[in-house]
Amino acid sequence: MDRRPSTAFTTSLATSRLFKLQPEDLPVFQRIDTSYLRAQAIARVYKLTAHDVTTLSPKFWAMYTDNIAAADMAPMAALIIQYNLAAGIMAPWAEKRLELRPFLQKILDFDVSGQFMLTEQAHGLDAINIETRADLMDDGTFILHTPHDGAAKFMPPTIPMPHISLPMVALVFAKLFVKGEDHGIRPFVIQLSDEKSLMHGVRSRMIPERAGTRPLGHAITWFNHVKLASWACLGPLSKPRNPKAAFLASISRISIGGLAIVGLAIPGIGVSAYILGRYSLRRHVQSATTRELIPIINFRTQQIPILHGLAQMFVLQAFMDGCSVLKTFSDFNTDAAVRAGIATAAKAATIMHVQDSCTQMSERLGVRGLYGHNQITNIQLEMRGASIAEGDTLVLSIRLATELLIGRYALPAPKYPPCLAARHEAGLFRECRDQFSAMGGHHRSEAFNRLLLPRCQALVEAIGQRFFYEAAKDAGVEEAVLGIYEAGIVQSSPAWFAAYAGMNGSAQAAHEDAAITAAMPHLERWLQWSGAHEYALAPIMTQSRWDAFVQTFPSFEGYEGEKDESKPKL
Repeated sequence: MDRRPSTAFTTSLATSRLFKLQPEDLPVFQRIDTSYLRAQAIARVYKLTAHDVTTLSPKFWAMYTDNIAAADMAPMAALIIQYNLAAGIMAPWAEKRLELRPFLQKILDFDVSGQFMLTEQAHGLDAINIETRADLMDDGTFILHTPHDGAAKFMPPTIPMPHISLPMVALVFAKLFVKGEDHGIRPFVIQLSDEKSLMHGVRSRMIPERAGTRPLGHAITWFNHVKLASWACLGPLSKPRNPKAAFLASISRISIGGLAIVGLAIPGIGVSAYILGRYSLRRHVQSATTRELIPIINFRTQQIPILHGLAQMFVLQAFMDGCSVLKTFSDFNTDAAVRAGIATAAKAATIMHVQDSCTQMSERLGVRGLYGHNQITNIQLEMRGASIAEGDTLVLSIRLATELLIGRYALPAPKYPPCLAARHEAGLFRECRDQFSAMGGHHRSEAFNRLLLPRCQALVEAIGQRFFYEAAKDAGVEEAVLGIYEAGIVQSSPAWFAAYAGMNGSAQAAHEDAAITAAMPHLERWLQWSGAHEYALAPIMTQSRWDAFVQTFPSFEGYEGEKDESKPKL
């Protein structure tokens, strides 16, 4: 359970000048540069190889679970694109194409920024209908072109970074046309910019910053008849027998990104719990009865979100440390649909945990929780973006739940059917299957749209919760953690447990109370085991840190001077 050894790689980075808190009013381009310099620094600590990326080595997953993510989530988003998508897709092709190896090595060394350009303004989740085109020319080269504004690539960060001299290389997904015939979608390698500016024929407009998050330079990008080398197409030139299957295979790394997001939640929730825990231990209020000062950690309302957050951190860590489900996912011989389903279920449950826990923890900081410099709100907002990245969680959940109800495939079965997590999952499935059968088994019907679509995400979240509980149990995570995690499962679906598990509101409250009571003696040890000390940058952590932070605020002061009697008095 102790996370401290796993975060030792970046301890010096977290306390370096590069990662210190920055004023929010710095120019946007300066903040973008900082995000990439931070990503570059993390990358050069981990030194991932092509083998790490293609085999999903422990070091590959470790980078995404590192507590440095809580210091700034934006660089981690860049690292997921850099290594999972850009390097991950290019690496197998570089084994057989010598021309690609210099590009791949520069991506691995983070000497260039690697980008993944799939979705378009008019095609988000329906990316299979993208309209960017690449025409094969008689000399074997390609011409990449954006035919209209709806086909412009939407969101990948493509603005040049001349102040840090960081070039960009991208994988651009486009429809391949051979002699005017559509041969399906392929990724194409293109250098977007050099150290100073975009390459000829590439144009981008930077999108305004997302609320509450740090900028990466997200943009809308157009290509105007850009010539690409003959080796730029990562795929065969022939027309695929099954265009949809070929397309899904070309973007299969997206599901790996979904599990990388599960990894990011571990420092996100863990460091947030550490911040609230330490603040609650040091913050005192006056007792209404004894008039003595008491720490606010004495209040159950503080204890509950802290301990739930710590339990989720330990349980998610057990999942990412190589549980049986993760091993099934990492086996590339496993059916691709099953692998994608595992990633979807894990991601859906993770996003639910992050949004619920971070909201409660931020609220327990009072007004201080509203400010980005105290980290928790920023972590929550960055992870909210993650719920859409690597595939929108709701849409992925609808697809997975539908395919499971139809019976196209099955995910790994429960290992502990009597546990509350497995009973909850099985019960939801039973209800949905009964309802599905009653409507004739038609998943494209209006009844399915009205009655089952709204239930899909909860069903998929239940699968993910069961995965996490099993992983923690198999890893020997202590019973106090398992007790809190189970109580959290009950709290996430109180109506179901009241109706089918014989737990009314009072019983559910008593169940959680028993779990929190059993865990409270372990609070200090769990806080230390989070490994969050160097990564909790929030000024409210200590009084001295807060006092020093206040000295950086703009200061205004009234003073006595000559009175101007001609001015009216208020």
